[in-house]
Amino acid sequence: MGSWFLRVSVFLWSSSKFLVGTGMAVAFLSPIEGFFWCLIGGVSGCFIWIFGGNKLLFLWGKYMNKGKKGRVFSKKNRFLVKLRTKGGLWLVALLTPLVLSIPAGCLFSNTFEPNPYRVFRIQSASVLLWSTVIFGFKAVTQLFQGLY
Repeated sequence: MGSWFLRVSVFLWSSSKFLVGTGMAVAFLSPIEGFFWCLIGGVSGCFIWIFGGNKLLFLWGKYMNKGKKGRVFSKKNRFLVKLRTKGGLWLVALLTPLVLSIPAGCLFSNTFEPNPYRVFRIQSASVLLWSTVIFGFKAVTQLFQGLY
């Protein structure tokens, strides 16, 4: 794989499916370079999906729910209330890079918090945390193996 093609692929995968981009970076890039590309890709994906996602959720609510009367308290609403009381935005942000994809986690977080800047800070902190953990572990294992 070409050098720049690999880096752009890691960046793009990290902006949508964080673990795929991270796996590619762990396999083919140094810890510092992989950390950089995954972090930049993950934060860029958060930015696009949080600020673009607000517009997307607004349009979805405007055009898809036109003329429909919804239930006041549905199973989805129960789940959202339960998640909000158990951990809320912080729990969703912690699970977003690993369990959820970045687009799904950011759109889900937009439903909790009306301030997109706060959602962006928390989601970016989560991407930073998981990038540090994953590539810190890679650097430590390389250090003990004598490969670094």
